[in-house]
Amino acid sequence: MNYEKTLKSFKKKTITRQELKTIFKTNEDSELYGIVSELCKDKMLKPIEKSGENGNRMYPLYMKYKIIDSNEDNQLLIDEIISLHPALQNKSWLKKHISKYEKNREAILKLNKYLFQNNDLSVPISRKERSFEIFGEEKQLDDSEFKGILRELEITNDNLAFYDTPEYCFHDYIPNRKNHMVILILENKDIWFNLRKIMFEDSKNTLFNTKIDGVLYGEGNKITGLDSLKQYTEFLNCEDVSYLYWGDIDRAGLNIYCSLLRSSSSCSINLFLPAYTSMLDLSLLSEMPDSEDKRNLTDDYDDIISMFPERYKDILVNSLELNKRIPQEIITYKWLKENMV
Repeated sequence: MNYEKTLKSFKKKTITRQELKTIFKTNEDSELYGIVSELCKDKMLKPIEKSGENGNRMYPLYMKYKIIDSNEDNQLLIDEIISLHPALQNKSWLKKHISKYEKNREAILKLNKYLFQNNDLSVPISRKERSFEIFGEEKQLDDSEFKGILRELEITNDNLAFYDTPEYCFHDYIPNRKNHMVILILENKDIWFNLRKIMFEDSKNTLFNTKIDGVLYGEGNKITGLDSLKQYTEFLNCEDVSYLYWGDIDRAGLNIYCSLLRSSSSCSINLFLPAYTSMLDLSLLSEMPDSEDKRNLTDDYDDIISMFPERYKDILVNSLELNKRIPQEIITYKWLKENMV
């Protein structure tokens, strides 16, 4: 039986539980409950709560329901949309997408109220802070469907004065913010902590004849998230920031660098070459461990290898072919403390 068609053929605006049983040819509340639940879900029926219930805890049904006229219901929503803030009227998009409005109505009405209240938007705050302020829910502005609605309405981050905090790469140490900075990205936490400690306690900031303005913990692969470094750079709000990258010498470590170049193409990133050549020198003094990365080479390292002086190329290629790992930790805190200026 086509329940929707059968219901639409009923001539009244309200229908009782008994009349529902009659038109759907059933005497069982258990069967009727499933039919009515679907019709309510599809917004064809709406319970009249004051009519009372049938008293069946397993299959609760109201004694009377309102039959929803979709055209009438849509007109009520259209009238509501017309009364919204002008910022929500762009291209009459909501009027053309009634189902989207109905589904997100509660959030849109909260945004509408916020816009009409003329809230102070002169000071940008984070996405989650603004979301909680407007909706009482810090993740509303992260909802993909709601973000799509805002895009259609051309309501941007700037319009609501919020910014995205970098998802990753926010563990940094920059003693003095400047308009032009060189920041060293470290793959691993220990060496990031060691450099941070020396910069803080000894006020040293030059390593391998390179002046460094700050250190940033990349947390392995996490820094390679799409636009993560770009967002972090924008958050610094400097005229010019360039990056040096320093990680382990193994397939996994070099893959991180290659991935970072691809995911952050708008940023200036270079391999911190003198650190790598020092690691290669030290690797000759003892047996290096096997890499835990058991994959085959997943990136073309020719461009990286070509950066190295001739006497280091064979050492690097041999290490990669044997799938060895030269960890950053081969450069110890003691070595850094003695060699930084």
